[in-house]
Amino acid sequence: MAVTVDPAVEGPRPVNAKGMGAFYTDTRVAEFLVRWAVRDPTQSVLDPSFGGGVFLRCATERLRGLGGDPARLVFGVEVDAEVHGRVAAELADVLPPHTGNLLRADFFDVSPDTLGEVDAVVGNPPFIRYHRFTGSDRDKALRRAASEGVALSRLTSSWAPFVVHCAALVKPGGRLALVLPMELGHAAYARPVVEFLSRRFRRLTFLTFRTRLFPDLSEDTLLLLAEGKGEPPSGIFWRDLPDAAALERFHATGRLPGLRRLDAESFTNGGHGLVECFVPARALSLYRGLRRHRLVRRLGDMADVGIGYVTGANAFFHLSHDEATRWHIPDAFLRPAVLRGRSLRGLRFTQEDWHKTVRAGEAAFLLHIRPTDHPLPDSVRRYLEHGAELGVPTAFKCRTRSPWYCVPHVYRPDALLTYMIGAAPSLVANDAGVVVPNSLHMLRLRPGAAPSPAAVAAMWQTSLTRLSVEIEGHALGGGMLKLEPTEAGNVLLAASGPGDGHLDGLARELDCMLRRGEQTAARDLADRTLLIGGLGLDEKDCRVLRRAADLLRQRRYPCGDRE
Repeated sequence: MAVTVDPAVEGPRPVNAKGMGAFYTDTRVAEFLVRWAVRDPTQSVLDPSFGGGVFLRCATERLRGLGGDPARLVFGVEVDAEVHGRVAAELADVLPPHTGNLLRADFFDVSPDTLGEVDAVVGNPPFIRYHRFTGSDRDKALRRAASEGVALSRLTSSWAPFVVHCAALVKPGGRLALVLPMELGHAAYARPVVEFLSRRFRRLTFLTFRTRLFPDLSEDTLLLLAEGKGEPPSGIFWRDLPDAAALERFHATGRLPGLRRLDAESFTNGGHGLVECFVPARALSLYRGLRRHRLVRRLGDMADVGIGYVTGANAFFHLSHDEATRWHIPDAFLRPAVLRGRSLRGLRFTQEDWHKTVRAGEAAFLLHIRPTDHPLPDSVRRYLEHGAELGVPTAFKCRTRSPWYCVPHVYRPDALLTYMIGAAPSLVANDAGVVVPNSLHMLRLRPGAAPSPAAVAAMWQTSLTRLSVEIEGHALGGGMLKLEPTEAGNVLLAASGPGDGHLDGLARELDCMLRRGEQTAARDLADRTLLIGGLGLDEKDCRVLRRAADLLRQRRYPCGDRE
């Protein structure tokens, strides 16, 4: 295939591979994807972001083994100049420089006119989060997706438009084989991508792994296999494998046995995608039935869930007791605050809990100045002058507000929720009346929707809610689970009526148990009271829910054997 370089592609600005979210794929994974995608000696193959070159090497070896000519059939694109030069030199014997097979370019600048269509696209797109995927780079990527009829949110990570653009370069009847984040199987912004792929390709297959493909990556991953571009759709399929070594068994047969057909609606119309595939059938049936129970409600029905305030310079705006004393900051400009989930104990965050953080010398106050607070005391002005000397007003959030030292959206929530957790998230009543930054979520109860913050915290302790947390949240690196506000709002709770005062008594008992470290006993009590006594389940049902919750938790967080 002849390759011409579009002038717009030449001379991309220097970038750093790590900054572009690059990480390199295990050879076993690359060999499997290439073997699956390239099946005869005439098929052309493209790695759209070749990084360390593992897919290029596997593709050349595959084609040589089939009797093909890699110099005519293997192509790659890489934006990082240093990486491109090194890999091009290493592969010069099979992909001579004069062929122009390896483009140094931003993949979103590469069009079918530039490169031509190929029989297979294989690779590992860069995983760039939306907060770093900005400006003209994001706009260009979203335009590429839009040109294929896929409208993506500006909060989309870079891999999503990357996948759409990969599909645009595949010939009719061709294949797509990619390493992708698990978000493809659950994120709302990924649904248009899956819907697009299910229309463009005859068959989609997802392969997931109980042992992570990339243990050190802050992302769980899966393999996407899309085949038969332009052919009538036949469905979406899935299989869960123990680890990457299991892929080697498929090399000899070329088949993927044991696949399970999935409901495409679960991906494209607001379902939970792949995560529910990991739930045992009995537990999933019970869980889906409980969603419709008249006494089961979502957290978002009872409370508004939001992020805490954003200071733009936490080290300056958060003070310990000693710091506030040394600068003589008046109490009127200090709001008691809790900054970390590790400070939360039991079901209630009390004044005594807050005083423990003070005695430990931790930052426990927010400097809170309202725009109407003038004139300011001399001591406060001196502290602000100190901040100016440190450059605090130039921090992004500070320089975009006026005055720079007035932190907005400071509220005293009814309850606090940890949202980046290992074993299980904590929801506690805010008895101390503290304010919280965006390291915690804050809950404000809807009028008449729940008896009390402590009652909601008690409802949070059941096996039903633990399972719902695992289904609604999404796993990050190191097994951490993250709950975005919308995800937290979707978590199911076994609720009672607003006038049902017994929940406050249950909350007091659970609070004592949790402070003594009796997590399992606390969940037993919550299940007996709310699931058996309230919803009419039996002990077997509770065990089914608990085991399913523990299974999902252990899958993402194998080091967290204890709650």
